Amino acid sequence: MLVFRRAFSVSYAQLQSSISPGNQFLSFVSNIKASLVNKNKEKDIDLPANVLKDINENEPTKSKHTSSESRQYKRSTHPTSVPLNKLFSNSFPYSITESLQDYSYRANPLAFQHELLSLLPFYPEPDSMGRTSKVYKVYLDGEVKGQPRNFINEFVIYPPGKSENDDPNTMNHLIMIHGYGGGLGFWFKNFDEISKSNKSQNWCIHAIDLLGYGCSSRPPFTLKNETLDEVEDWFHLSYQQWLQKRGLDKVSKDKILIMAHSMGAYLMATYGIRKDPNFCKKIMMVSPGAVIKHREEVNVPAYFANLWERNISPFVLVRKAGPLGSKLVSLWSSRRFANLPEEESMALHKYAYGIFQSPGSGEYMLNYLLAPGADARHPLLERGMDKLRCDFLWCYGKEDWMDVHGGELCSKIIKDKGFKSEVMEIADSGHHIYLDNIPVFNKLMVEEMDKFQGI
Repeated sequence: MLVFRRAFSVSYAQLQSSISPGNQFLSFVSNIKASLVNKNKEKDIDLPANVLKDINENEPTKSKHTSSESRQYKRSTHPTSVPLNKLFSNSFPYSITESLQDYSYRANPLAFQHELLSLLPFYPEPDSMGRTSKVYKVYLDGEVKGQPRNFINEFVIYPPGKSENDDPNTMNHLIMIHGYGGGLGFWFKNFDEISKSNKSQNWCIHAIDLLGYGCSSRPPFTLKNETLDEVEDWFHLSYQQWLQKRGLDKVSKDKILIMAHSMGAYLMATYGIRKDPNFCKKIMMVSPGAVIKHREEVNVPAYFANLWERNISPFVLVRKAGPLGSKLVSLWSSRRFANLPEEESMALHKYAYGIFQSPGSGEYMLNYLLAPGADARHPLLERGMDKLRCDFLWCYGKEDWMDVHGGELCSKIIKDKGFKSEVMEIADSGHHIYLDNIPVFNKLMVEEMDKFQGI
């Protein structure tokens, strides 16, 4: 049985009366936005010339977050670990002018994705190695109350000599699944290395956005009965349809390797438990979420618990910020991507803004699966790991806020059933291993693909 929560449709007036710290942030954002643009207008910004002149004269020509001196890389921390006073003391280095420019593209996040992927040597044109790639909009069956058909956004990298016209059974398939709030673009620093290994030329790489995330369609997250099965089916059934539409349901499971991060790992494991225990040959669970309950009590501030229970996420703040949304995102992105070259960091920032400001949808599943403080309501350990018929590799960052003990407990169950399951911790990494320690993570991926015996 799910823990019932207040519906998301709480009014702004209710928030003002019940969540004073969170409301301070919302008011802060709204007041700045109101000073720049009429909040009732839902169109591109056309500010008076004198206002733009004042903005430009009071901001540097180049945004602060492009300065190497001000960019300090920061790993992600537990979602309750940053006090509001510390949050407000940080700077939002992206300039208002740049933020307004990004806002004009808000209805087309695919443009930001295209700009990011274009930094790869094999997109949109093939490279000298013969690697080709393509972005697909994979339409799913059915309509939602007269709305256009839902679709899954997919980025595919084909090995040399292969294309969409080839039989999928002639290739191994790596399926990459992002975590909560993420999108396929966050694998940007992994695509090149994992697709260039000579030993891995038979690999077709599929990175997808889960329904309601990234650049996939964003249907309303509506549930009739609010059961756990219904919440998970929202993702499981759309994933299953994507497999069918792409012909991957007919591919031998011995040719499929899944690499999933955080909440995506939880959803893939439960897909195997509930839908198809033989859904792949091996799954890499990268910093998996909701595996076990917290072994130690996590202090959750009252304001944070209230926001969590109402599904008021950071993405809600970005949307409420309107034309300042990109500037707001720069508080996070300027540190999160600080270890990358400036061009890549900027492209990832824009991509993050593009998907964060898109209509809320899949993100509203979080409160059904996790309690405030990111504690598992329905731990994966208790969901039936003994039903799965595939090998596992559990990967945690040394400084991960996910508990490696969960992977160890699940591994024992899996190995008792005669399947392989390993647990490893990666040094110099937190929750986002693929960004925290890019070379080591890419090396791990290539090694896993090289020793795969699918083809």
